[in-house]
Amino acid sequence: MQNVFFVAVCFFLNLAGIALFALSTALGGAVATVMPVQTGANLLANMFWQTFLGMKYFDKSMRVGTMVLICAVAELSEIGPNEPADLPALELLTHQAALLWTIFLIVCTALCMLGCYRTFNQPVTSAPKLIFFTLLTTFSTVIGCSVGKCLALVKGPALVLVVIIYFLDGCLVMGSTVLANAHCDVALFIPAQLSSQLVINMITGYLVWGDAKYVKEPVAYILVYLLCILGVYLNSPDMDLVGDFFRRHYIRQSRLSEGVAQTKFGHAVVKLLSVWRRQQGERCAETEMEACREAVKDVLQVGLETGSIKSAEVTALCLRLLQEQGFGPGSPLVHWIEQDVQHFKAYCSQDPAFKDEFRKTLSAEEQGKLALLQDRSLPAGSLASNAGISLEEGSYLRLQGERAGSARLLGT
Repeated sequence: MQNVFFVAVCFFLNLAGIALFALSTALGGAVATVMPVQTGANLLANMFWQTFLGMKYFDKSMRVGTMVLICAVAELSEIGPNEPADLPALELLTHQAALLWTIFLIVCTALCMLGCYRTFNQPVTSAPKLIFFTLLTTFSTVIGCSVGKCLALVKGPALVLVVIIYFLDGCLVMGSTVLANAHCDVALFIPAQLSSQLVINMITGYLVWGDAKYVKEPVAYILVYLLCILGVYLNSPDMDLVGDFFRRHYIRQSRLSEGVAQTKFGHAVVKLLSVWRRQQGERCAETEMEACREAVKDVLQVGLETGSIKSAEVTALCLRLLQEQGFGPGSPLVHWIEQDVQHFKAYCSQDPAFKDEFRKTLSAEEQGKLALLQDRSLPAGSLASNAGISLEEGSYLRLQGERAGSARLLGT
């Protein structure tokens, strides 16, 4: 029952959105202006509700991208096309450029429908599937915008035909959007669809509705559209077209097994491979410990900086390493939390007792190991003030940890 109610509400809200968009264009709003305003409103409302409901965290780039888009959309009210109230719709639609562009949109929509059908069963990560669904939603949305513009410009039988076409196109837009969100990578589909929609809609405004006659500052107008696209792009950190292109390009030119690398990350990986080869399959010797540590550190840092390693992949690495101890409390993890996580330090300064709660989860052996880690990372004499324990307590914990370790090895 809840699912049926949810689907009904979504269907109603989508129809309401389609109707309001048609009304805004029918009241004289230029399609090339209304579309970016709608896009900005969607992203702003999406950020507000997802943040308010705790559904998703919006980082710095996503927040800035949304505000860039809102500022760019606000500029369109000043430099966007100022269309006359009696816009000759039928005359504009019969121009050769408008006819050719309209035919192009219809043919592309039909081809994208066929492409979506052929690629529907491909995995979520399929690039052709993403492209077809993105273009289908974009072309059908742009067609619907132009058809909605005609609602207030035609009368009689033509109006009935326009209403039917608008309704059918709205169903196509809604269906393609729902299917794309369910069967494609949403993190890529949404920014790709919104960006392509803005571009195609601007071209439609020039070729069909004669926006060139009503735009006083064409260069500024195009630049504002570019800002809208960049805002959408910045709002989607998972999408990095330029970075992915160059990474694939340099990978094709690299032979890491032969020591040939084209990027900083490639050189870091080659260095790590060289250091590990010297170990000959054995545990890192004490003399090689620092070299191994620096090599691993460089790979992780450079990989994160350049996007070659994703944060989700680092999380997967941590989980695999922690799996050996059953994801329970351990001295390295607690030491990392206390020494390297700035957010945790802020919590501890606000609530000093909170720091001890993590330490209480450790066994006597792990507490001894934690004291040793503190000794290695802190200057002499600073253990008492920074680690929260005295030197005598640290020596006792180390002794207890060593005894527990020896007992476990001897089976006693």
